Amino acid sequence: MAGWREITAEFVGTALLLLLVVSAIVAGFAPGSPLVDTVPNEDLRRLLTGVLTATAAAGIIYSPLGRISGGHLNPSVTTAFWVLDKMTSGSALKYVSAQVAGAITDALAALLVWDGAAASVRVGATVPRLGGAATALVAEAVMTFLLLTLILTFVDRPRLMPYTAAAASSLVAVLVFTEAPVSGTSLNPARSIGPALVGATWTGLWVYLVAPTLGAVTAALLHRRLWGTVACAKLMHDQAYPCHFLNCAYTSPDDRIRRPVRTRSAALSPILAGIGRWRPGARHHRSRREHRR
Repeated sequence: MAGWREITAEFVGTALLLLLVVSAIVAGFAPGSPLVDTVPNEDLRRLLTGVLTATAAAGIIYSPLGRISGGHLNPSVTTAFWVLDKMTSGSALKYVSAQVAGAITDALAALLVWDGAAASVRVGATVPRLGGAATALVAEAVMTFLLLTLILTFVDRPRLMPYTAAAASSLVAVLVFTEAPVSGTSLNPARSIGPALVGATWTGLWVYLVAPTLGAVTAALLHRRLWGTVACAKLMHDQAYPCHFLNCAYTSPDDRIRRPVRTRSAALSPILAGIGRWRPGARHHRSRREHRR
């Protein structure tokens, strides 16, 4: 179960990520920025912004902060692991609250640090662009689905798990470059809430609350249908940091945190019944020996 140590790490990690994201946007697009003058090509600056953002996220996940909390840094990631029964509802709510609070805190910090430069880029707020809200909704849902599918695939395989953050960050860099002109490439409700609140930019905010959540839940349900559940909810599992998630396959059986998952099944079964043959027992993870490597 998530304690104050994990919640604090998630808060600090999300706050640090947002500060670095806004700083990268300021450097790449704020009027008067040396990078804007040095690199006049907007596409190249967008690529650099994506790489900086992705590198920052990977660095936080691989740092002690990420190894303590699991490095979600995103309500969509937390929601996916909740659907897969790796978190209690209380722990998931605490994580999401910490992520949103961290995003708001460091959107304020970015505004204080960068002042007018941050204001000129609306503190990094994401708003629908080419194609409007409908196109941004589809783009954000599809992108988040791809991101969560990659994360779940890597986390679920012992040989791939150490590279989860690197792979996910590389995908994010590509998505920022290709999709920013359409939606701003949020993939993260907290990342959009913080700048929207601090910069008073509410245009299309609902898109960035609904679409990433929809994409993440869809990815989790598909993974659940195919594999039952997932090995662990940490993006980087390190034996030096105790795992507080439920039924972690990377933790010795004697040290695992266990909890019957019947409540989640009862709550979701009516919804999942229409998706296909729903088998409540399927979510119990197969042994690592049986699992696909």
